[in-house]
Amino acid sequence: MTPEEKEHYLAEIDQVVQKAVDGEYKLYPVLQPASWPGVKNGALYNVEVTEDNNKDVPLVVESYAVETPDGLVYLGKKHKEFFGNRNLYQEANDNLDELEQGFKFEKEFDNKVLSSNGTRFSSERVLSYTQMRMAHDFLESEELFVSIPRRGNILIIPKDSDKELLDMFLYVHRHNWNDKTNDNTHIANILLYVKSGNREGIVYL
Repeated sequence: MTPEEKEHYLAEIDQVVQKAVDGEYKLYPVLQPASWPGVKNGALYNVEVTEDNNKDVPLVVESYAVETPDGLVYLGKKHKEFFGNRNLYQEANDNLDELEQGFKFEKEFDNKVLSSNGTRFSSERVLSYTQMRMAHDFLESEELFVSIPRRGNILIIPKDSDKELLDMFLYVHRHNWNDKTNDNTHIANILLYVKSGNREGIVYL
């Protein structure tokens, strides 16, 4: 990319972000692995999940992206100034809650596991207290394990499920993580522990 091409490319990104500022496009949270190149290349992000025994080591970050008809455009740190004093974290998550994404009971798990796969922001539902509160109600359990191995994948199971069901849940998680035919970006090979709508910890796999 020549300097002129790079300048044009960055100007186009600024124009897209401005459309989000003006309300023409919407901003959403997007989960990424800590190894995501944007972390080192000036992207705007928050650390969402860290190692249990070392809070200085991130595992999962939350980036911010504008959804356009042509795909997602990620915000750089400089774009925070575009929004002034607006709370980007809250705004992105409010937009996530407004999306029409339903949970589905999985027949393969005797309807004791929820999924919401195949949509652009399926995995990000774990960020939302409202969405997780809904999952608690559907599964009639205040403690959940959530699997988000790749973008576009989410599986949710009650923590107190029987061993056979949990083993099956872990098998599907590992399959989704290792599936070389799936081009969706990896997020994390862990389970998130959610209690009363809030992420309380992780389970290493």
